Amino acid sequence: MSLFNTNKDFDIIAKLIPSKSSVIDVGCGDGSLLHFLENKKQIHGRGLEIDQDKIRECLSKGISVIQGDADKDLSDYPDNSFDFSILTYTLQATKKPKEVLEELVRISNKAIISFPNFGYWKIRLHLMLNGTMPVSDQLSYSWYETPNLHFCTIYDFIDLCNTIDIKIEKKANLKNHLIENFKNKSWIDNFFAEDGIFLISKK
Repeated sequence: MSLFNTNKDFDIIAKLIPSKSSVIDVGCGDGSLLHFLENKKQIHGRGLEIDQDKIRECLSKGISVIQGDADKDLSDYPDNSFDFSILTYTLQATKKPKEVLEELVRISNKAIISFPNFGYWKIRLHLMLNGTMPVSDQLSYSWYETPNLHFCTIYDFIDLCNTIDIKIEKKANLKNHLIENFKNKSWIDNFFAEDGIFLISKK
């Protein structure tokens, strides 16, 4: 959740979710997103979080949450348990992102995925000019302490979805706050977008 710009990310996600939907937020952090969606869209939310301190913060907000690991515990949920699943800025930190995506579209009708785009031009430029991994507001850890295990670009994410028969329905742009139907790869997105935000479903 630390990568969130709540004014933009929360609003974009809220636009993708109809009122009164059932939602699971995987890696829900302190529950801020679920709390926002419960107030704005009257969703029926549940959180999955591995950090005990963050679970206590969720509970203090009245969020229904259980302790769990996205890499291990999604298999416990039956098919189509939720209308929507959400995985925000966590995919790159999972051990098995392919399996996690497959599980998300199994347990929910649709999933909202966001992740930092390592194809962003400022990251490319930093690597070219400095020869070191960048540290910024978006990537706030040094390489030796980062939780990120799988660095991917928007192109990489699209290719993975195609490989495992996941349909990308929509894409979102945080800069202009625009949601569009997904058509195909765009070098502009891959080069200029700091983040990837997609609505996906099982084909």
